[in-house]
Amino acid sequence: MYPAIDLSKVIGLTDDEKALAQGIVNPKTGCLRASKPTVKRTCTGRIGEYGYEVIETTGGDTAYIWRMVAFFTSGNRQHQCMPCTADFDLNGNTAERMARAKYLDTIVDKIVDSIPKNEWHGVRRWACAFGY
Repeated sequence: MYPAIDLSKVIGLTDDEKALAQGIVNPKTGCLRASKPTVKRTCTGRIGEYGYEVIETTGGDTAYIWRMVAFFTSGNRQHQCMPCTADFDLNGNTAERMARAKYLDTIVDKIVDSIPKNEWHGVRRWACAFGY
């Protein structure tokens, strides 16, 4: 149901990118985790540009990578729903989160490309939905 992921064999993944992605793999099985990694939220005490308290997250990058890899490859149908809010765990305003997500998508692409296409369960499901 969950694809095996060996980050040491992912082509083009730097050490920093491996560190971000390490939390998406279940250490006992070597497969994609069954659930999103923990994201810790703390209030900074600052007030942001729209008058709201600024919340900083820790672990949001790893959670984003997991969510996107799970969307493309997980056999769990719940993971195959559109990840519209995946960037909500990232720090910053909307523009900063979108820029960070764009960078993290390059890591996701490298990981997904290392997984055999016959294990791209989410991709196959959405291809059927669009009639491909």
